[in-house]
Amino acid sequence: MMEIEISILLIEDILEDSRFAEIQFKNIFGNKHTVQVVDYFSKAIQLLQKKSFDIIILDLSLPDGKGLANFKHILKPYNIPVIIYTGLDNELVKNEALQYGAMDYLIKGKTTNNTLKVSILNSIMQFSPT
Repeated sequence: MMEIEISILLIEDILEDSRFAEIQFKNIFGNKHTVQVVDYFSKAIQLLQKKSFDIIILDLSLPDGKGLANFKHILKPYNIPVIIYTGLDNELVKNEALQYGAMDYLIKGKTTNNTLKVSILNSIMQFSPT
């Protein structure tokens, strides 16, 4: 199997959570990934206008965020799969996100390295922009 390098945009405002996610990415992909972390949704939009990524990992609770509205805003114009990775364990929000096109909805603190790896790889392989 050929190894590929995965480029990840992590949109997360809590430093401890972003560091933990980066450790998870390192444990999962070793040196076969790059990750760019931004702590504001507006910074993510600015970055996406300049650079493309293989996947976006999005927290729903951001200082300049509006929850699912951010997700909906980022999904279509950039044609990049989005995984929601949040502390918000809410079945209604999860269902709405998945119906609208999130590739997965993962809960911080309840997601193992293996679950995250499978989610990222499946999301990249199965994504088809609408």
